[in-house]
Amino acid sequence: MGAGSEAQNRTIRDWLVSIDRGQTRLPSFQRGLAWEPKRVVSMLETIIHDLPLGVALVLNVGDKEQFVSRPLVSAPDTTEAVTEHLLDGQQRLTALYRALRDNDPRITYFLHLPELDDDPRNDDHDVSVRVERRWDNKHGTRFPVWVDSPKECLQRGLVPVRLFDPASDESGVWIEHATAHLEPGEDVTDIVELRARMKHVTTTRDRLKKLIAEKRETVAHFNLPYLRLPATTHKETALSVFVNMNTNAKPLKAYDIVVAELEGATGHRLKEMEAELDAEQPRIKKYLSLDNAVLQTSALLQTKLPNQVGYFDMDYALFAENWPRMSRGLRRAVQTIESLRIFDGERLPSAIPLPVIAALLADEPEEGDRRANVDKVMRRYAWRCFCTNRYEGAAATRAFADYRGLAQMLAGDGAEKSVPVFDEELYPLPTERELRSAPWPKNKNSISRAILAASNYFGARDFADDTILTPENVTAREYHHVFPNQLLAEAGIEPMLALNCVLITWKTNRTIGRLDPITYLEKRAEAAPDDRDIRDRLESHLVPYESLVSAGPYPQPSGDELRAEVQPDYDAFLKHRSALVSKFMAMACEGTQPHMRDVLDLAS
Repeated sequence: MGAGSEAQNRTIRDWLVSIDRGQTRLPSFQRGLAWEPKRVVSMLETIIHDLPLGVALVLNVGDKEQFVSRPLVSAPDTTEAVTEHLLDGQQRLTALYRALRDNDPRITYFLHLPELDDDPRNDDHDVSVRVERRWDNKHGTRFPVWVDSPKECLQRGLVPVRLFDPASDESGVWIEHATAHLEPGEDVTDIVELRARMKHVTTTRDRLKKLIAEKRETVAHFNLPYLRLPATTHKETALSVFVNMNTNAKPLKAYDIVVAELEGATGHRLKEMEAELDAEQPRIKKYLSLDNAVLQTSALLQTKLPNQVGYFDMDYALFAENWPRMSRGLRRAVQTIESLRIFDGERLPSAIPLPVIAALLADEPEEGDRRANVDKVMRRYAWRCFCTNRYEGAAATRAFADYRGLAQMLAGDGAEKSVPVFDEELYPLPTERELRSAPWPKNKNSISRAILAASNYFGARDFADDTILTPENVTAREYHHVFPNQLLAEAGIEPMLALNCVLITWKTNRTIGRLDPITYLEKRAEAAPDDRDIRDRLESHLVPYESLVSAGPYPQPSGDELRAEVQPDYDAFLKHRSALVSKFMAMACEGTQPHMRDVLDLAS
């Protein structure tokens, strides 16, 4: 675990005492009991057979609890001073506590002792744990009825697990009731028979007492060890350790902890707050999950890292107080990304800048010269994030550094050089050669998607129906190869490059097939309003018309002959288009709003 933690032994008896007194409690972010009965059975059998069970983790409590806490399920809520928070092992201890106290109305656990079972079909040889599910009928009678009868339990060789609770001893009373039917009645008058029956009862009871006492000793002294974190452990460190050690089928995430901590500290329910935010601003989740958007933006508003460390270090009262600012900032951030003609997360080069922009715009005016100037800085920041490798590693730390630099710059307290992402030496724009090697943009590659964003910026008019790209139709568009995939594949040329991609409607895409680029364009031009219309549609994708006009036609054979014909045209197209995209990126990364004709003219 590391320096600062220490391993301790503790018996089940001592665990139960600490839980009953309220000294051991759960931090509010812990889930309720989630174990299925079969897991509880497995745990109880491990204890009964005195086998290793695992290690718990507790955080010592000093003068003040670091977390809002609650008792274990069904444990008393006392006023005694809390000495420790159970960080890991709460499922085991809660399940054990409930099984030994038999206070789950749905389930009762038994220890099956084969030597006591009267059923002739019993062929068990080993002691085991069994579970009986309980239910009430409409009259309030609990079934199965025999579970409440010590006599019938004993006949089945079943002893309730509650009899092994070290904190109390009900075994004597239970044994008396279970064997009461063996006592001689008033009809037995023969002294010899009376003595024989009494001896049988005594022997049976002594045998039961011995069997139960042996198992009670095993349970009481069973060692459930734990690691102890000192009270001086920082809150965020304890939470990180908890998350890393949590190995449930559905382990808790940082978000789950924030939900519980926020409600415990303020009474506000984060999921309900997010539901209202989603109803008001449904476009946020098109780019980023609400959980991440809310937590990262809120952390930055408190000048915390936008990651787990920052989440755990937040002031949750301030988190709730900042909610309107955070909501306003996210709305402005979405507007900023939409102004770049990027309409959903599938086409977004990187979601990392969005919370940074939200936090920076939370208190900015929504009109006037100030807005124009700030929006220009935000566009510049977004494009440089998309077009450089700034966030390829240590993204949260780098986003935090950029946020602080941008905040200083907007406040007039810092220059451009205080913003790392604006450093063109450390984070240069991709060269045209690098653009030509960028992979297909459907993959999660920032530069590839930045190329696609550049391609879409001027409307991305469809080749066939001439509709422009909008938030409403972006998901209906498909990734299309400008030089057809089949043509390049037959020539042995790599078709899956970002510069060979445009977004068009699915009907257009399915119609193109293996046609040479210019052949398809000529077919589409037949239905165009005028001769220039196809050129305009292509240029709205930053696709150079001249490079396609001069390409083909190509022979039908595949292989080296076809490659020799296609490769020069394909290379010329990629070179020309990379120049267009490169020019666009240079302009956009200055924060300007480029005009298509400026890009086309400057790159020609």
